[in-house]
Amino acid sequence: MNGPAVAALLALALQGFAVTSTAGALRLAGERQVVLINLSGGLPGRWTSCVATCPENLEEAPPTEVQTLLRPAPGGSRISWLFPGDPVATRELEGLEYAVQRYRDEQHSTAILTALAPFRGMQLVHRYTIGTNDRLLSASLQVPPGARLQMSGGQDLVPERLPGFASLYSDARGVVVNAAGQDTRTATTGPLPAGEWAGVRGRFWTLLLKPASALLLDTDETVPDEPVLTFRRDVTTGGILDLTFYGGPVAQRDFVANAPELTGMLYAGLWQPLRYLSFGLHWLLDRWQGLVGNWGIAIVLLSLSVKILMAPLIFFAERWQADVNRTQSLLQPELAAIKRDFKGEDAHNRTLAVYRKHGVSQFYTLKSLAGFLIQIPVFIAAFDMLGENFGLNGGEFLWAHDLAVPDRVAALPVVVPFFGGHLNLLPVLMTALTVLAARLQEEPSLSPTLRKDQRLRLYGMAGVFFVLLYTFPAGMVLYWAANNFWHLARILLGRVARLT
Repeated sequence: MNGPAVAALLALALQGFAVTSTAGALRLAGERQVVLINLSGGLPGRWTSCVATCPENLEEAPPTEVQTLLRPAPGGSRISWLFPGDPVATRELEGLEYAVQRYRDEQHSTAILTALAPFRGMQLVHRYTIGTNDRLLSASLQVPPGARLQMSGGQDLVPERLPGFASLYSDARGVVVNAAGQDTRTATTGPLPAGEWAGVRGRFWTLLLKPASALLLDTDETVPDEPVLTFRRDVTTGGILDLTFYGGPVAQRDFVANAPELTGMLYAGLWQPLRYLSFGLHWLLDRWQGLVGNWGIAIVLLSLSVKILMAPLIFFAERWQADVNRTQSLLQPELAAIKRDFKGEDAHNRTLAVYRKHGVSQFYTLKSLAGFLIQIPVFIAAFDMLGENFGLNGGEFLWAHDLAVPDRVAALPVVVPFFGGHLNLLPVLMTALTVLAARLQEEPSLSPTLRKDQRLRLYGMAGVFFVLLYTFPAGMVLYWAANNFWHLARILLGRVARLT
């Protein structure tokens, strides 16, 4: 059977599923998203993405289960037409009315929009297809000469504002995603090659599009956290614009199921080996969560797993620290005497002589620093993974009602600059565990002076981490508190073993 005959039979088969409408908006729904296509302008006007299966009535869904990506209200994100320098043409194209024919099968729902009147001599036709069980929307848009497509970020994609250093999780930005990863765009103009994605990304949700053929992309962010991306063909003539939209979570599971190349958005700010480490920790956390069914418990068990896996490195780090402590105790009396009785170059030369006498390098204290540095990559990878982990959004543990924000055990009577308006208990617990472990692990061979100096350093470090992490999401602070707990437990078990 030849091609035209097949097409004719297919058209006859689909006619029985066609629905025509000319009022309001067309609703295209899959299991995980609902998109309303405006029949005035012919573009998506409202887009709601669901964490799991969308309920029949989106208004009744818990806020943690649905996310609005597009909406027509002021402050909302939107997709619109633009004729640069011609506001009349922009209004005409935005107000152009369409009739719709809709076709359905088990896997897809397709709508063809046909303009009810010509636009400057052109009869515009747009086609949209949504999958039943994915987060993609395919669009084939007929673009008039000179027209551009614009995606404007709004407050819907801006995460909750967090105080202090945690404010780095509170922005929305324009991004381009390709094989090299994610690139943040602010005020730039450049090509968008076929197959690359561009759009607006918040902390946990994103709306992106991918062109089938190369476009030019203009990005601007006049209003903070509300980037505007303008897409245009590299020729002045009109034509068909074939696009694929992704609207949904910034989550590895959804990326792999819908567009694997979007995994480049995850941990995009890390050096590649650290990204691999973050993915490994993410996998391990997911395994624990699947086993215990609670993200908080899974984080505690992830911390224990990392402690066990890093046990050999920690063993050597502690041996190095013990060596440094013994060397300091050996040298301290002579160095203290030199510091008391000599100055300048004479003191320097005598100090070097003491090092030579005992066969010690003047850089011996770097051994303890090396023991700390070997743990830094895991620390960075774990914190980046927990900060971006979509699963923690709305996850509860003990008094923390949402592991993606600070635990906020109580509201303060005033808002404290940098620290915010809530009492966060997890950072206090984390710091207390740090201080207690430091006291119990003091090296008995150290002199009182050295013991005091070491205690002050450890307290200072605990204070720095308290300030640094006080406003951070509860899941991240819980991980560090669990680290300190397992460290303290090991010290106590060691003491018990020595006593018995």
